[in-house]
This record gives sequence, structure tokens and C-alpha cells, in this order.
Amino acid sequence: MKRIFILKASTARTDNKFTIKDLPGTSGRLDVVCRCILSSLLLSKGHRLDTIFYAVLEGPPRPPITVEVNGEKIEELPRDELKVALILKELLNPIKTPTIVSGFRLMNRDFQDLVEEKLRESKTYFLHRTGKNIKEILSVFQNFKTPQLTFILGDHIGLNQNEIEYLEGMGIKPISLGPKEYLGSHCISLIQEKLDQVIERKK
Repeated sequence: MKRIFILKASTARTDNKFTIKDLPGTSGRLDVVCRCILSSLLLSKGHRLDTIFYAVLEGPPRPPITVEVNGEKIEELPRDELKVALILKELLNPIKTPTIVSGFRLMNRDFQDLVEEKLRESKTYFLHRTGKNIKEILSVFQNFKTPQLTFILGDHIGLNQNEIEYLEGMGIKPISLGPKEYLGSHCISLIQEKLDQVIERKK
């Protein structure tokens, strides 16, 4: 079962005009993207091969740009946020052709295009505290006929009402991790942990 995460990074810069020393203050919160990449893919030893992470960057100067990080194609995943940020800084350089980093690539795809593509390929949900508890969804996990599960979430700002209405209009249901609100990176870690537990029970 392939696991896919889509982060809507509404303020993240779409060039390399930011400093690593002040990543939160200069990059439109690309630090959130970096943490979510690590939460999606990093293991205590190595990284997940069954996960693909997407961040739709919507900040200036040339939005939207989507970053794809594919665990199956990564040779070695950095183990800290700043090293991931250095990879993104290289990829987002608008002047020169970026160095190829295994598993990382940029795509000219907006949020709706990406959502609709994954909706055709996978069982898709978006995270919202008013949704059905994820435990109820995963309780019937073994009955899913699609080979992929996709989870959509917002950044530090979250999904706005128009985006929620769009997702619901596409037939995508909200799911919840409980009444508390968590950081996006924590949400991803919790989902990965719960999926691991379900798969382990199925063995």
C-alpha cells in the first residue's frame, strides 16, 4: 500500500531567495515543508520506501510549484531539517538547472491538479478536526481496493473554507486525529504510526 501526503504550503517561497540561518523568517515557512518531509519518510534506520510526499508551494515569486519527494527513489534522506532545506534551495534556483538529487523533483502542478490526479488513483482524505476519526477509517483498511492512500493537509495556516468546500465538492471526506490540533509534521507522524500498526496486525 503506497502512502501519499499532500501539503498545501500557502506561503512557501518558490525561489531560492531565503537564508538557511533564518529559514522560518525568510522562506515563507519552508521549514514546515522540511519537517513534513522528514516526518513522512524518515525512520530510525533508513527511510520509508512506500511513501511519496508532495508540497504545493504557493508563495512568491512564481507559484505554484510542487515538490515531490519519492521514498522509493531516494538513495539517502538527510536526517535534519537544514540539510533538507539546502536541497530545496538548490532545486528552487530559478537561474540554473538544479542538481539532480535522487527522489526529489519539481513539478509545474497546482493544488487542484495534484488533488484530482491522486483522487483518480487512490482513496483520498483531508485532515480536519471535525472529520470522522481516523480509527474508523483504518478499521476497514483491509477492505480498501485501491493500492494507494492519500492524505491532504494544510500548513501552519491550514486549509481555508474555500479549499475545504472544493475538497468536499470533489467527494473527499475529512478525517480527524482527535479534538486537539497538531502541527502538520506531527499529523503525518501519527498517521504513519497508525498505518504501521494496522499493517502489523494484518500480518
